[in-house]
Order: sequence, then C-alpha cells, then structure tokens
Amino acid sequence: MRKKIKHLLKWFGRTRLVTFLIGSLAYLYSWFVGKTGRFAIFGQQEFEQLIAQNNGGIFVAWHGRALMLPFFWRNTRLMKALVSPHNDGRIIAQMLKYYHILSIDGSSDRHATAAALDIIKELNDGTVVSLISDGPRGPRMRLNKSVIYFAQKTGKPIMGFTYSSRHATVLAKAWDAMLLPKPFQQGIVYGTKPLYVPADASDEQLEQLRRQFEDELNELTHKADRQCGLPLILPEDTVRQKKYHHRH
Repeated sequence: MRKKIKHLLKWFGRTRLVTFLIGSLAYLYSWFVGKTGRFAIFGQQEFEQLIAQNNGGIFVAWHGRALMLPFFWRNTRLMKALVSPHNDGRIIAQMLKYYHILSIDGSSDRHATAAALDIIKELNDGTVVSLISDGPRGPRMRLNKSVIYFAQKTGKPIMGFTYSSRHATVLAKAWDAMLLPKPFQQGIVYGTKPLYVPADASDEQLEQLRRQFEDELNELTHKADRQCGLPLILPEDTVRQKKYHHRH
C-alpha cells in the first residue's frame, strides 16, 4: 500500500497541472523578491553591449544561482535556455515562459545531440543562449566543457553571472546548495569578463580556458556571498545519481 501511495504521489508530481502550479509559484516568488529587493547589478550593461556587438552570446550560471537571473534579464533581447526534459526542467520551462524566455529541450543524458545542434543554430542566428553549466545533476559549480565547445564552434562570447542576497536561505543539503533570497533584502549580481574561444584552440588551451572561466565565476560567487554575510559554498566533484524507476 505504501509503495502504491508513493508511486501515486510521484505520478501526480509529474502532471501538467502540478508542473504549471510549481512553475507559476517559482515565477511569482522570483518576481516578488526582485521587485522588493535592492540588487546592485554589475556586468549587465557590458553583456547587453557584448551581445549587440557579436549578434548573440552565451549566458552561463550555476544551478544554485539560477532562480533570480531571469528576473534581472527579463528585458534582454531574444533569449533561449537549455532546459532538461525531466520534470524539474518542465517546471523551469514554465517559469521561464512568464519572462518570455523560450526553452531548448535537452540535457547530458537525453536529447544531447539534438540539443547541441539546436544551440549552435540558435547562436549562429543571433540568439542569446542560457546554459546552466552544472545542471541537472552536478558536479556543483563546475563548468561543463560543452560551453567552451559551443563558443569555439560559433565564435560567440561567453559571460557568466552569479548573485547573492542578505539573509538568504541556503539549501545546504541540496546537491546544488541553492540560494533562496528573501524579499525586501539587499543583494548583488556579478558578471564575469567575456570569454572568446579561438576556433583553432588546442585541447590543452580549451581546458585552460574552461578552468579559467570556472575559477572566475566561482570567485565572483564567493565575493558576492562574503559581501552579503553568507557562508562560503565550495564546488564539488560529485554527481547526483540518477534514480531509475522500474515499470511493472
């Protein structure tokens, strides 16, 4: 009986209604926090100029710092985000709709090839593509080399963003240590320097650029947290194990 109830709850959690409700609540929460908070944003103007000069670009963030970024970039030119086809991804896609950010379906374990081709096409067409580099299963705060690959293939610049907020809640037991800002608080948003990847870069150079960008985005995350009085959150090298459900 307990197993049946558990399966029923999991099924209910995957329904369109629940996806719609949770995604809508996430949007309302992020909008309310953004509207009532006072966030100093560094790098937004540079990013807008960058994508105008290069006709598109790559927007990168960590999974644990992704909640508020759609609010800050809600008025940006056409942006599309890579979203996992899993249930969590559908919830995120629903939230992004309210910010007029379209979704590209795909992840590292599902529709990866098709998603990569879509991303390259969108970048070449002048779209800003948003990538959560350490999602959907980690490792936390580690840059996936696919981000460097997309920049190399298209010539588009990469720019990363992170944020923090005073008196925020950190979900320490979650794999991504997600930060949940509270309304009516001061916060800060930082952007990295733009990174261009040469088309003829060697494998060693690509890895060096990957580490350089990862380190800079992490350093800015730590800087924002220190300024907001939050504890240091370190990167991890563990991947959240995927749970397989057997159908009978």
